[in-house]
Amino acid sequence: MKKKIIKFIQFQLNLMGENAGLVDGILGPGTTEALNQIKGIPFQWPKTRKAVAFIQILAQKEGIETGEIDGYWGPQTAFAFESLEQVLIEKKDPIVWRPEDMEVQNPNNWPLQRPEDGLDKFYGPVGENQTRIALPYPHKLAWKTTTIVNSFFCHEKVHDSLLRVLSRVVDNYGLEEIQQLRLDLWGGCLNVRKKRGGTSYSLHSWGIAIDYDPGHNQLQWGRDRASFVKPDYDTWWRLWEEEGWLSLGRSRNFDWMHVQAAKI
Repeated sequence: MKKKIIKFIQFQLNLMGENAGLVDGILGPGTTEALNQIKGIPFQWPKTRKAVAFIQILAQKEGIETGEIDGYWGPQTAFAFESLEQVLIEKKDPIVWRPEDMEVQNPNNWPLQRPEDGLDKFYGPVGENQTRIALPYPHKLAWKTTTIVNSFFCHEKVHDSLLRVLSRVVDNYGLEEIQQLRLDLWGGCLNVRKKRGGTSYSLHSWGIAIDYDPGHNQLQWGRDRASFVKPDYDTWWRLWEEEGWLSLGRSRNFDWMHVQAAKI
């Protein structure tokens, strides 16, 4: 178990009046004894399982979904821990990832992704009606970070919205944090091609989808692995969603690199 998690547990136990001792990230006798005082944690469980159960119990008290209190660390508990950090340490609202819990915003009236002829009616044929966007902060090719990207092609109907989003990203994060969070690693926009393993066109074919930091948000990765699920990126997603852009990660829990100007 990571020291960061143990320190969180020790801090919370001490707040509750259960003397876990020094917040040192070591799951020693003092912390174990404090865990033994928590209702709902079986005494006979190993200390690491008790620690995980404590995270699950805390999450349950905060109304954060964690599943069965079984003392096993899986994707659901990992997500619950990140939400607890946000609620109890950062004093923010819990992470929202279920599509039904998200406020639907669509100020630009982006069309539905299906049927495909609806995209044609709104955007025109694939690969057409493109314009170049001058980026408000420099991007780097995700697969060759020595190459700087100052502009790229996108559909003319998304140009102004995209510029607003990225300008607000600079205002909210600043260039240094953008680089630290890899919000400048660009994975592509316009690319006329069929979907992987499919017969319909990818939304990149209209220049209405953009990929960011694909190396840390791979296609098949869910919230247990993708970096864009972390609280550091909450503002990033809020800025996109206020313009009506949709994250496949936040709405379907895959392809976290991808954001699109089309609804599902």
